[in-house]
Amino acid sequence: MSVMICFVARTGVVLGTDSRVTTRFAEGETREDAYPKLVQFGSLPVALGMVGVGAYGGLDFRALVAETHRRFCRAQGAAEAAAGGETVEAVARMFAETAGGLARDAGASAEMDVLVAGYSPGGAFGELFEVRLPTGEVTSQTRTSPTFVWRGQTEAVKTLWWGANLGALQASLDEAGVAPETARAVADGVKRRVAWGPERTNWGMPLSSAVDLVRFQLELQIAYERFMPGRGTCGPPTQIVAINDAGLRWMDNPFEAFSQVARTPSR
Repeated sequence: MSVMICFVARTGVVLGTDSRVTTRFAEGETREDAYPKLVQFGSLPVALGMVGVGAYGGLDFRALVAETHRRFCRAQGAAEAAAGGETVEAVARMFAETAGGLARDAGASAEMDVLVAGYSPGGAFGELFEVRLPTGEVTSQTRTSPTFVWRGQTEAVKTLWWGANLGALQASLDEAGVAPETARAVADGVKRRVAWGPERTNWGMPLSSAVDLVRFQLELQIAYERFMPGRGTCGPPTQIVAINDAGLRWMDNPFEAFSQVARTPSR
């Protein structure tokens, strides 16, 4: 498992991941490495990030994105820009078709969760789509107002954001026999009084501040797992990309040579 966070702000989109990957061998041994989980889609202002299993059909995540990019360009007549006004959704659906097909052919059951974020040509606002594999289900996470999307290991981040571990609170209230409507009122009261995020976040913050906020949340989850008992499933370094109508910019990118699939020139 990993941690992945996307902040769709009024000023742009920020997508970030950790980079820990754990390889398990038949003998029961494991090995931990750093691995790029965030990839730019060619030269487009679109990025894909992932949590979950790292490969299908012998292709790792970056290779899956590269294969999707090849098919995408063939479908668009070898020109990325030909996708028109629905580019982000088109990329998400092409990735779902490509990776989902490989997963089904391999009989895979392990799950991969992918966020596809970016700007379509002429778009005034950022777009976000989620691809769930191996089923290939594609859903829009785009909102008319700013929003956060957290995937993977996010206990520390959500506890800070909401002011409490709401899942544990709900379970405790259920065990105590508290009526459901009362339990909901208690949870709402906790969020209203102590939630750090929704009540205190400046949703119109500059894109640079949005980057800092995503980085802070990623590093919080990584540090939380570092100091908890057992082996943490999230680890440094982080990858972060910022996207707006002016294009895509890498903010944290220790895997520069591996974080972009081949560019295809527009016709």
